[in-house]
Amino acid sequence: MDEKKKKKKKFLEKPLYPGGAKALREFVNAHLQYPQDAMDQRIEGVVTVAYQVTDDGIVENPVVVKSLCPSCDEEALRIVNMLRYDKVRNRGIRLKMNSKLNINFHLAPAPAQSTITYTYTSSSKKSGGHKPSKSSGGYSYSISW
Repeated sequence: MDEKKKKKKKFLEKPLYPGGAKALREFVNAHLQYPQDAMDQRIEGVVTVAYQVTDDGIVENPVVVKSLCPSCDEEALRIVNMLRYDKVRNRGIRLKMNSKLNINFHLAPAPAQSTITYTYTSSSKKSGGHKPSKSSGGYSYSISW
C-alpha cells in the first residue's frame, strides 16, 4: 500500500514582519529611547506587550502584559505602535493575529571607578639619647581611573 505524503495546506496566511524576527529586533533596538527617570534609577528588565495585527499589517490594541515601570511601559507601547507588518490576502477572509513582544531595557554597565590612596610618613630619630625632632616628612598620592 502506497500512501501519498500530503503537504499541510496553509489555508490562512499570517502577517509577518518584513525581514523576520531579526529585523524586528533590530527595529526595536534602533528606535528604543531609554526613559530618563528609569536611567537615573538604574531600572532594568523586560516589558512584554501583547497586541493584534490586522491583515493589512496594522498593529491594534497593544496592552502591557508584564510591566517594569510606567515610563518604560509607555516607551514599549510607543515602539509597538510604530510596527508595520506585511499585508496578507486570504481569499476574502479578514483575520487578526495575536502576538507578543518582549522589549528589553538594559543599561550599559556603570564605569568602575577605583581610587587607590597611598600615604607615606617618615620621622627621624637621633641616636644618643636625644629627643626625636618634631619635624617629620610625609606625602600622599591618590590615583583614580
